[in-house]
Amino acid sequence: MANHISIFFGLLALAACAEAFWRMSCSVIQTGRVDPIIAPGTFSAHVHKLSGASNINIDSTFESLQASRCTSCEVQDDKSAYWTPQLFYQHGNGSFEMVPNGGTVIYYLGRGENRSKIEPFQPGFKMVSGDNFARSYDSKKKTYGTSRFKGRPIADRVSFACLDSSGPSKERNYMWKTDCDNGMRAQIHFQSCWNGQDYQPDQSHIAYMSQIDNGVCPPSHPRQLPHLFFEVIYGVNDIKKSKGGRFVFANGDTTGYAFHGDFLNGWKPEVLSTAIKKCINNDDIGGAISKCPVLAASQTPFFSDNCPEMASLVNEPLRGMLDELPGCIKPSSGPGRASRAVCESKPLFNDLDDTAIGTMFDPAVGDKVGDWAFVGCALEGTRRALNKYAVTSASMSIQYCTASCKAQGYPLAGLENGRECYCAGGLTPGASYTKASTCLSSRKMTCVGNMTQYCGGPDFLTVWNDTSYTPPVELVIGQTEISKGVATYHGCWAEGSTGRALASDRTADVVAMTNEKCVAFCQAGGYEYAGTEYSQECYCGNEIVNGGYDTTDISQCSMQCRGNIFSYCGAGNRLSVWKIKQPDRPVGPITALNGAAVSSGCYTDGGPGGRTLPNAVFTGSSVSLDTCFAFCNKLNYPLFGMEYGRECYCGYAPKTQATLAPDGDCKMPCAGDSSQKCGAGNRISIWNNTLYTPTVSTVKLDSSPRYLGCYTEGKGGRALAGDKMSDKKKMSVEVCIAYCSSKGYPYLGLENGQDCYCSKKGPSSGSLEAPESECSITCKGNKSQKCGATNRINVYRLDRVAKSSSSAKTTSKPAIKVQGQRTSSKAATRHSKTTISTAAREAPSKARSSSSAKLANTKLKAPTATKPHSTMQTKTSTTLKIKLAPKPKTTAKPKTTAKPTLKTISKPVGINVQGFIAKTKPAAISTSTAVKAQKTQAASAIVNLKNKAFTTTKQSQSKTTNPPTLAKGKKSPTTTLGRTSSLSQNAHPKANTKAKTLTTTLPTSTLKHKAKKTKATSTAHPTA
Repeated sequence: MANHISIFFGLLALAACAEAFWRMSCSVIQTGRVDPIIAPGTFSAHVHKLSGASNINIDSTFESLQASRCTSCEVQDDKSAYWTPQLFYQHGNGSFEMVPNGGTVIYYLGRGENRSKIEPFQPGFKMVSGDNFARSYDSKKKTYGTSRFKGRPIADRVSFACLDSSGPSKERNYMWKTDCDNGMRAQIHFQSCWNGQDYQPDQSHIAYMSQIDNGVCPPSHPRQLPHLFFEVIYGVNDIKKSKGGRFVFANGDTTGYAFHGDFLNGWKPEVLSTAIKKCINNDDIGGAISKCPVLAASQTPFFSDNCPEMASLVNEPLRGMLDELPGCIKPSSGPGRASRAVCESKPLFNDLDDTAIGTMFDPAVGDKVGDWAFVGCALEGTRRALNKYAVTSASMSIQYCTASCKAQGYPLAGLENGRECYCAGGLTPGASYTKASTCLSSRKMTCVGNMTQYCGGPDFLTVWNDTSYTPPVELVIGQTEISKGVATYHGCWAEGSTGRALASDRTADVVAMTNEKCVAFCQAGGYEYAGTEYSQECYCGNEIVNGGYDTTDISQCSMQCRGNIFSYCGAGNRLSVWKIKQPDRPVGPITALNGAAVSSGCYTDGGPGGRTLPNAVFTGSSVSLDTCFAFCNKLNYPLFGMEYGRECYCGYAPKTQATLAPDGDCKMPCAGDSSQKCGAGNRISIWNNTLYTPTVSTVKLDSSPRYLGCYTEGKGGRALAGDKMSDKKKMSVEVCIAYCSSKGYPYLGLENGQDCYCSKKGPSSGSLEAPESECSITCKGNKSQKCGATNRINVYRLDRVAKSSSSAKTTSKPAIKVQGQRTSSKAATRHSKTTISTAAREAPSKARSSSSAKLANTKLKAPTATKPHSTMQTKTSTTLKIKLAPKPKTTAKPKTTAKPTLKTISKPVGINVQGFIAKTKPAAISTSTAVKAQKTQAASAIVNLKNKAFTTTKQSQSKTTNPPTLAKGKKSPTTTLGRTSSLSQNAHPKANTKAKTLTTTLPTSTLKHKAKKTKATSTAHPTA
């Protein structure tokens, strides 16, 4: 073997002197059992690594190769196919792993004694060099030779070189060394002599020159062809080798003697013919394609990117660890020839569609894709040629890039490096367009998202212009208006150094932000300024804060709005600011539903104190101003409010912690009617229900109850262990008060909605105070009140209980205002009720009095001398019982006896509840005192008692302008309102009467009532 190796290298040394050739690099285009020469129309016996035409397949022809979209070789006019067997590594455990390979280097050499007569390959010409079954060196079979040109072993066509960092080493005909830092190179020479006949499977239509790579052709094959030589480098050191492992080709060869190559011609005939005529014998070329003009015309350095490896045609596993070589190939090492493998496995073929075929779109200046026209090519300068916006994508195409730039509002789109897109309104300084001819001839990279298009190259842009582009309207500070004059341009402002320049509110829209949209958002919030930033962000405020300043350069706000590319929406840390003209606020109250609802504004919700309106609620997609009003009006609540677009709440008054918020805070559209606003998060739109009807009832009561809270039942007995009564239909706080008071009990409690318990002492037997929410059952007789729950009791305490009086000949039914019942009026001679808070005077202790029993059975007589008068102030109407002091003794007798006359006036009464105004339905109002309201306080009610027959005066209707404050109570109360009236009183001429101070019991929160000398207090009952 040493002898034939030395001869081999001696012969090649002679050939090394010739420099007439071109060398072409090719990347991999296909890996698999594909061999249209040896196994046309089916899968081949073993795996090949193919380079060249993208449309290579199992039955390729010259015509099909010409239809390829591209080639993985440098010269795009060469659509030929070149392939060799794939190298594998067999690990010690028997598994196989494919060895990396980057492609093939193809040499076209002008060799042979007849090289001046080299003729091009015919279209579709094909040949195979090598012996697939060889496993040892065959020194006997030689090439044709003469006495002058000796023949040589045909086996010398194959050689291997180890590219090692230790330096060059001798080449051998087998895989003699596989530990190579820079890879192992397999090499093969092809036949260069042709007999002019078509392809023969035994390769008899071609023959080697006498020296394989030089010499003469045999007389049987006189026609000289270009000499082909393949180099294939395998990354043998890129494999993690294992003990007992070895390298083996896909055909089972562990030696390398069976290495072979295949060639199927797909050259453009005129190009190959010219190249052979002018370049293949030109020793000055030295292998450089660039020095051969006809080849350089289609040469591209981007062949591997422009024509990447296609998916495998044969559907079988190739990568990763394999249990066996594809095709049932068994490794063999010779020295005998290998036998043909038998395999029953028949893999399927993958459908690659038309990805491998097509025509490259190489536009000329002016050619269009949609509205975008090709401008030409531009070279990058010291800065990006198009520097306003950039995007990189594995889906890049002309359409992708132009759409991206259009979305950003830029008229120029430039593609670069196959996957990069840049946008701007013009080229930056230093960048320039190339000549049209230079642009056309320049090599470009195909777009990774559309392999039939070009997307520039390194530092090289293919530029497109949007012919439909309309420049944004020029902005003039203080003059340019948008939104029909609602906003005026205020300039380009910089963000603050310590926070947002417009810091009150914000929103964003990454798809559709416009200046108009931002202005509408900020105007709805009641703000004076709106600012857009970074093309998609919107900020609001009434002033520019945190160090924000006017840049005085509107060009700094250069980013097109996401929703309108013809308008600028700021930039990074730059705001396009607009000054908003807020609409004139309506004069007077805002009403809706034909006056049934009056807006009270936007209030805060959440936090301490629970819901702002806590009494009733419904939620859902039907919530609107109309449905919420109907819901709360049906339950007879004076206030209703909407929150978060789909929540409705009812109540008597907002909780004390609620504060008035800007109207713009309640900006969320109602779920049931998007034209209406229904609050927002933690914001509630509150309205007065002007159809609300306050209700009162009368209960026999000697003192006002004080609500103690919700309690648990006792552990060893009842919390209130005195008397008990139940009423499944009429139970209410008033009913229980009357019952327990009549029994002389100071403590009372309600449970299960219908049970009333009394006790001499407070909650006992282990009863503990419980959360108010646990007393959740409404009273059977008054749905607006709470009557405990199971094992939960609402407890009250009476200051005084009912007592019998032997001196009283008549009894009265004192009035107490209770939610859910109307006022009833029963006249009594000594006990009267009124629906306005008063403080009647009590006679001084030194006054002498006569028997009240006697007076009780006589007609009232006119007073004789004294004209006492009292003054009273109130903030709301309540129902009170007024006790008059006993008549003092006197020696004078009344001259006349008159029956007091009450005049009834029927008219609606204005009711003020902390800024929430409602009108009651017309009701009979007993009156004898003028009552006026002014700026949250009722005017003085003056009662004149004259020493003559009783006369009747008319009431002056109260009028309220400012909201009074809520009375303080244990719970967050709601307000119950009553009608206003005053009482005609009879007094002795010398009587300085002083009435006992009374209290009113309200089922909801009441307002403070002030009298000139005394105050009427109120107690809040828990309500439903």
